[in-house]
Amino acid sequence: PDGALGGSIDAAASSDEEEEGYKNPELEQTITLVGNVNGKIVFIMDDMIDKSGSWIAAAETVVKKGGAKKVYCIATHGLFGDNSLEEMEGCQCIDYIVVTNSFPIPPDKVGASKKLVILDLSHLLSEAIRRNHYGESISQLFQHYHD
Repeated sequence: PDGALGGSIDAAASSDEEEEGYKNPELEQTITLVGNVNGKIVFIMDDMIDKSGSWIAAAETVVKKGGAKKVYCIATHGLFGDNSLEEMEGCQCIDYIVVTNSFPIPPDKVGASKKLVILDLSHLLSEAIRRNHYGESISQLFQHYHD
C-alpha cells in the first residue's frame, strides 16, 4: 500500500515540498536552534532517514551558527532514498550517520560510506521473541544498569 512506511500520501507530498525547500536557495527556510551547542556534541534524531535536505540543514545550523564540535545524525530506519546517503557523506558538518539494520542498505552504499554506523538489532529482537514465547518480561530488555 502507498505510504505504508511514511504515513499518508499527503504527508509524503508535504515532505517532498519541504525537502525541495532545503535544496532550493530561492526558497527561504527557517531553522530555529534552541539552546547552547557551542563546543558540544550534538545528536540529531528522527525515526528515519529518507531524504538528506533537512538533516544537512540541521547539521549546518548547529555547526555554523551554534558552534557544535561534532554532529551525529541518528535514526532507527536508514531508508536513504535517491542519493541521500552520498549527500550526507559529503556534508562536512556531519561526523557520523547512525542507523539500525531494520531496513536493508545496499552493500555498495555501506562500503562507500566512512560516516555510516549500522547497529545490529538481531540479538535484541531474537531475545524479545524468545521472552515473549516463554512468557517472560520484555521490559527487562530496556532496563540499563551501570556498574
